[in-house]
Amino acid sequence: MPRHAALPVVAALTVAALGLAACSGDKPAAAPTSTTPTTTTAATTTPAPTPSGPVPLTGGPVLAVKIDNTPAARPRIGLDRADVVYVEPVEGGLTRLLAVFSRTQAPEVGPVRSGRESDVDLVANYGKVALAFSGSSSYTKRILDRGKQVNLSFDQNSRGYHRDRSRPAPYNVIGNPKQLLARAGGSVEPADIGFRYGDAPAGGKAATSVAARWPSSRVSLAWSAKRKAYLITTDGRAEVSPGGKQYTAGTVVVQYVATHQSGNRDKNGQPTPVVDVVGKGKAVVLRDGKVWTGAWSRKGVTAPTAFTVGGEPLTFDPEGAVWVLLVAPGQSVTVR
Repeated sequence: MPRHAALPVVAALTVAALGLAACSGDKPAAAPTSTTPTTTTAATTTPAPTPSGPVPLTGGPVLAVKIDNTPAARPRIGLDRADVVYVEPVEGGLTRLLAVFSRTQAPEVGPVRSGRESDVDLVANYGKVALAFSGSSSYTKRILDRGKQVNLSFDQNSRGYHRDRSRPAPYNVIGNPKQLLARAGGSVEPADIGFRYGDAPAGGKAATSVAARWPSSRVSLAWSAKRKAYLITTDGRAEVSPGGKQYTAGTVVVQYVATHQSGNRDKNGQPTPVVDVVGKGKAVVLRDGKVWTGAWSRKGVTAPTAFTVGGEPLTFDPEGAVWVLLVAPGQSVTVR
């Protein structure tokens, strides 16, 4: 698919947030495009019409994986195959990743860490999908058990996981997606989660980087004209694969969400923040070296999350992963 040329940096913009708080415990495959069916007769094979306009996320069986996002978990495995990566606040001001795979599955993913309450709502609109994680508190387990997802906990059953002895525990639980999907009974293809992929919307301002800072975690993404994607950096270091290639995103979404405290506490007594992803709020979207400021809305846990600007869909790049930064009101986010 053709990519858009990078645009020059002409302005700096600091975004003041509308919605969230901190937490604990712990090239992607091209994003969705539609398959063009064919109509066959005895004499000819004629391509059927290709749908015009933005298209939703489509793919195969979904596997969502909780991945550690602290320095001890480097290098993270499999993020180059993800369709969507949520950066989710956890206890102590840290963040964790919820990586969603559908178009393609990585050979391995990890390090896999514990689940959180927020995961239930984050994956609910994908359908009854497989969710891989390594452990959870008894409080969180009760919440996860009430979700519609298929829970694949390492602690309850190690099928589909192994420990990489070259890594320190607990940062050494690695998942095998093929085995995990088999354990889940195959999972399902993604329902309409509200994302729309296609040509960039009209307007936008030149901007080539975004940086978000939680109390104990930093994530930044910078446009690379050479790779036609956003290079990812966490806590001041390039986010690279085990082979040394820097991970990228095709689209970056800053989603301003409110949070509330869970009844769960970590071993240090820190409360778990829960992101409120049902409702509406401000959204900032970067793609192709430009930025748009719009809004998001979601009517219920199984409803799509719509991203719009001026009432029209805020479309995402069909190539590369969508990284969604879930940020709180007043949180430091800078777009340049």
